[in-house]
Amino acid sequence: MFDSDNIMSTVRTVAMRPPAKLNLSLVVFDKRADGFHDLHTVMATVNLYDELQLRMSGKPGIQLHCAGLGCPETSDNLVCRAAELLAEHAQIKPAIEIYLNKRIPSGAGLGGASSDGAACLAGLNRLWELNLPSEELDKLAAQLGSDVPFFLHGPVAVCTGRGEIVKELPHHCSRSILLIAPDIHTSTGKIYQHYTYNNARVQEDMQQVSYFLRRGDLDGLITKGINSLTDVTMGLIEPLEKLRCEIENIGISPVHMTGSGSCLFATSDSHDQITQWAQQIQKHNLAQTFQVEFIRGAYIC
Repeated sequence: MFDSDNIMSTVRTVAMRPPAKLNLSLVVFDKRADGFHDLHTVMATVNLYDELQLRMSGKPGIQLHCAGLGCPETSDNLVCRAAELLAEHAQIKPAIEIYLNKRIPSGAGLGGASSDGAACLAGLNRLWELNLPSEELDKLAAQLGSDVPFFLHGPVAVCTGRGEIVKELPHHCSRSILLIAPDIHTSTGKIYQHYTYNNARVQEDMQQVSYFLRRGDLDGLITKGINSLTDVTMGLIEPLEKLRCEIENIGISPVHMTGSGSCLFATSDSHDQITQWAQQIQKHNLAQTFQVEFIRGAYIC
């Protein structure tokens, strides 16, 4: 999902800014036969970006150069996997250099790696002049990860299945957001492994989500902080639960979690209040913060 103002293309270079996402709600159902969980989540992008540049190279292969936050220059990096997958699908022998500057914290539930993978697919589709339709890119994106297809759409969408079925929404959330990113990494696989499905709880959560979606009230939805994974994550990661309590004890409430964590967030209809909250958290040296807004506007893939 990429703002056309944020994409610059030349004959040999494509530069993009993959955005982070926030789960406005996340309801997790029971485990499926394939080992994944069915889920229903409303996701929206925010203006916290990585930077990705794709360049044609005279050297065969895929060369990845990383900078910034926790960015491994290895073949299992999702941008490398995306490039390899698209090259194989299009029967291309790649000769490219990829420059990735990570600004979105990893292991935080912000979808940075998924966004980078989607950006790589979309960017190489342009760089290699493949002109693959969005449906074809969606299928490739789903092979990379459950969140990846979302980033080819949006900026707001309902995602179902294991997350790969994306339905764009016409509604937007207008609240200001304070992202609270501690130096804590959560394992999505571990969180889901320890998740216990509770049918009554899930049905109650879905009733609330459906109510807000019928009204087109995403501001109301995000203030509820519906996330099936919050309890299991807080139970497994004691420092994260302690941090949430410390933040609420200094008067910032409610504090919610996005995805499987570890990023927490608080919302307000006042940008000034978000700034004050950020200053309080910095004063107490609790965690890194990002003041962000939801992205609007036209997107291309």
